[in-house]
Amino acid sequence: MTQMSKSVGNLFGIQVFPKRATEFFRRIVKDNIEKREAEGIVRPDLIHLLMEARKGKLKPESGGDNREGFAAVEESQIEPSRKEVELSDEHILAQAMLFFFAAFDTVSTAASFMAYELALNPDIQKKLQEEIDSVKSKHDGTIPYDALLSMKYLDQVVSETLRKWPPNFETDRLCVKDYLIPSTNPDEKGFLVKKGIVALVPMMALQRDPQYYPEPDRFDPERFNDENKSKVVPGTYLPFGMGPRNCIGSRFALLEIKSVFCHLLGKFDITPYDKTEIPMKLSSKHFNMQPEKGFWLRFNLRKEGSS
Repeated sequence: MTQMSKSVGNLFGIQVFPKRATEFFRRIVKDNIEKREAEGIVRPDLIHLLMEARKGKLKPESGGDNREGFAAVEESQIEPSRKEVELSDEHILAQAMLFFFAAFDTVSTAASFMAYELALNPDIQKKLQEEIDSVKSKHDGTIPYDALLSMKYLDQVVSETLRKWPPNFETDRLCVKDYLIPSTNPDEKGFLVKKGIVALVPMMALQRDPQYYPEPDRFDPERFNDENKSKVVPGTYLPFGMGPRNCIGSRFALLEIKSVFCHLLGKFDITPYDKTEIPMKLSSKHFNMQPEKGFWLRFNLRKEGSS
């Protein structure tokens, strides 16, 4: 249905985003670009990177170490195309909008699911709070950037949240050439994926498949500890996609989620209460992962002496 939405919307004149909202963002980005070019303004942000890419001055980085976490998308090993691509203001707007939604909508949803799981699993929450308290005690009550990236259990909890509750149900890829998927049965022919076909990748199904994740409905951060994370089958963990068309905001999103919970769990205990839906039922009215009745949790101030 998500793939049909654009065509059906165009047919009936329906837009995913209100025209007024789209024009608002278009105007902001366009005015921003024009002002920077006219006055030579340089800011270390996404708009500047895209403007540099348009001028051909942006060079791809290499050797990413995924310090932001296990869920961070690895840089594609495909050699960047040397073909020059003209980036219009509309292209820059589209990337800025994507980054905006990755930074706010996706992060808020993922953080809400993580809070829900911590409320239902107090032992996991307590262990995470102990790690947060320990790091804070070593840095005068703060958590510097490098310390945040070194928090292993926090990364395990975030990774498991994104496995059980990926931001989107599926992602898609355009087949650029005919490809024959060989059959596992010698008496049967393989399946031909023809050039031009859009292939849907069901992230939710893969990440809840008991073949790859035993007891998939159980929230278990130990799946991503140092011993087990190397056992994750490539291609079965895709919260932010993979390859050259992965989510450009994955690292930023992970840093946001981790920062939020370091502050939140340092001050509060998260618990369920009478309106908390257990088990959670997902809404059928949204394109992304959303609960049917919303998130209902209680935040209690931690006792004196905690961070």
